Amino acid sequence: MINFRFHIVSLTAVLLALGIGLVLGTTFLDDALEEALKDQLTGLEDSLDRARVRNGELQSELDGHREESEQLATQLGERLYAGQLTGDPVLVISTRGVDEQWTDGVMSSLAQADADVVGVWWLTDRLALDDDAEVEDLSTALEQTTDDTERLNRSLARGLADVLFSAADAGDEAAVGGEAAPSEPALLSRLREGGFVQYELPEGAEGDVVRLPASGLRIVVVDGPGAQVPASQVLQPTLTELTVEGPAPVVAVQPEAVPDDQPDDAPPLLVRIIRDDDTLAERVSTVDDIDRVSGRVATVLAAVDAVPGNPVIGHFGTGDGASRLIPPAAGDG
Repeated sequence: MINFRFHIVSLTAVLLALGIGLVLGTTFLDDALEEALKDQLTGLEDSLDRARVRNGELQSELDGHREESEQLATQLGERLYAGQLTGDPVLVISTRGVDEQWTDGVMSSLAQADADVVGVWWLTDRLALDDDAEVEDLSTALEQTTDDTERLNRSLARGLADVLFSAADAGDEAAVGGEAAPSEPALLSRLREGGFVQYELPEGAEGDVVRLPASGLRIVVVDGPGAQVPASQVLQPTLTELTVEGPAPVVAVQPEAVPDDQPDDAPPLLVRIIRDDDTLAERVSTVDDIDRVSGRVATVLAAVDAVPGNPVIGHFGTGDGASRLIPPAAGDG
């Protein structure tokens, strides 16, 4: 016969032993887990320290490559660009918000090629036409009576194209001595007074007005991330109007690098727009990497090939639609 009291005592002993085992086991596991976590943390800290050191080394290498690239671009220009554009007038056009280092670099390279850089037209954010005052002022500058923004944009594109077409005319070599002196177009004067265009002159230039020649002008359009007016609003329609009758002495350029914070829905840059347009792609040259030495070289050589009256069109760089890094030698196609 089973002693019930003995059974209770035995069961209590078993439960007590199980409880003691769990307590001791849990304490042991906690200690082991803590040690494991400490080891992992130490390993992660060591890995992080090694990564910091490696990042520092890579940053130093990158800074060295950038310095070398800038020196190469400058020294290459000094050696190879000289005389490529002697006395040829060149206008640079860009939009506020585009990093000025790109226009500065283009102007520096053109100057090394002995071009007559007449200055920069900076298109301002007033051309966004996002308030009534801007619409009214642009209507006045264009000598229009409409407040329809689409009509104003079309009128602006035609007006700018007419100004550029006239200045980019091949001219008559036999009558060079009788050409009119460079002057500020009336339309640009009104746009400047309305705050829609700002001028920048090359260092050492006299006066404060960009004057265009009567003929022979070449044009470099610099676009890039951050433009305050989308390229599709002013630059694209202006180039479309300018090239109605055929290729124009225009080179559109941009940097290859895009900022990490550039939004996914950012408007396309001008080079992409041109290359995606079958007609413009046959009438305007492009360079997509002016932040590289090869892009600076391509810009100068493409400007050399942009002969008023008979420009050679090509697309250069590393992006989609580019056929080469730099233009080929004459006759190499």
